[in-house]
Amino acid sequence: MLGHPLVAAALTVLMGVLLLFGSSLKRNILGEPLMFSDVAVIGAFVRHPRFYIGAIPPVARVLVVTGLTLLGLSFVVLLLRDMFWFRTAPGLTVRIQGWCLFVTGWLCLHILGRAGLARRILPDADLDMGEERYGLLATIVLGWLRWKDDRRQKLPNWSPVSLGQSAQAPLIVVIQCESFADPREFGLEEASVCMLPHLLRAERDGDVGKLQVSGFGAYTMRAEYGVLFGHEESELGFRRFDPYLTARKQPEDALAARLAQVCEERVFLHPHDLRFYGRDDLMPIGGFNRLIGVEEFADTARCGFHIADDAVGDRILRLIDEAVSRPSGTFIFTVTIENHGPWSGGIVDYLHHLQHGDELLGRVTQALGQTGRNALLVFYGDHRPSLPGAVMPSATRHTPVVVKGYGTLSTLAQLNGMSLTPATLHHRIISLIAQSSAP
Repeated sequence: MLGHPLVAAALTVLMGVLLLFGSSLKRNILGEPLMFSDVAVIGAFVRHPRFYIGAIPPVARVLVVTGLTLLGLSFVVLLLRDMFWFRTAPGLTVRIQGWCLFVTGWLCLHILGRAGLARRILPDADLDMGEERYGLLATIVLGWLRWKDDRRQKLPNWSPVSLGQSAQAPLIVVIQCESFADPREFGLEEASVCMLPHLLRAERDGDVGKLQVSGFGAYTMRAEYGVLFGHEESELGFRRFDPYLTARKQPEDALAARLAQVCEERVFLHPHDLRFYGRDDLMPIGGFNRLIGVEEFADTARCGFHIADDAVGDRILRLIDEAVSRPSGTFIFTVTIENHGPWSGGIVDYLHHLQHGDELLGRVTQALGQTGRNALLVFYGDHRPSLPGAVMPSATRHTPVVVKGYGTLSTLAQLNGMSLTPATLHHRIISLIAQSSAP
């Protein structure tokens, strides 16, 4: 394709080294190798580089930037050389042959996928097994082919919830708290002095369970999709790695859409760029009729790099006050951002923000208890933090989930240490609302 064999060989080796180095780096930080769906992150990386660069060690940043710069400059230099010396360039024939091979290989990959061979070669969404058996690059390609096949598969459909004639319209608040985890499970001396009184109180009341999330240190959208859409990762196949890429196919399954007959006001609140994961487009399709993004927090104080949980709590409490003044139901789904990395102070910095998340839990718990309405609070962490040298990837990845009911929901909501997947939590919310709405 380049028409220059020696340069092509050097760049091929360089790309291979960068790919393996990047995958090893990602595995050390997040516990997963590079995968096909990581391509979707490129746009977010360009818009918000601090989200990603902060998690990469300084030496690795230099190596990656140097390697990518060499690649880019090499392609530019070769392009300029061929533009100015096109007639004397010796690689034109080789270049044409290379492009023909590329197109032929691309077509063969599509045939491989259409014929179902990729499914037989990589039957399960196990990237570690694929990498061990076939290598990193082949696993990335096979994963992409499997994703293309799986996205055509229809998922189960969920039915909407209706409100009984004698039932009081509920107030539902779901909070996905960034990197919220129980510090007692870290086994660190610093974590032993971090007290989360509101989580502990909910635990004593039997309102806390374990949310079995699959991501570590990232992949907020996996937990968020499970809670909002109610599909297990086993049903998604290779879509599980970034379920928002295909979530638009069945928007009627979303929690907001299912609650449309129960809750007239359905609010999605996230004090960050709503273009992240395409939320600005997906959430209205999924039944939310009001979106609150970072633009409405323009004059709000930050805590660290991001909008403070305290400011998010102020906004939630105002929404609760508005909801109480209306007889119709209200559904508020909030995604916090304060405790997203980078954590310049390491574990101490993380624990400081973690306590703010616990304070948010306490404020909303108290506010809902004072409404006198049938209400439901769901509060959970999207994943554990990745803190190299302190909190590292492991098979244990669950986060706390609080489900607390008020009014007729108070006797229905208790978890008492139960383990749930994000999708199971979706259906538990629906079940509780349906039970409380029964005439």
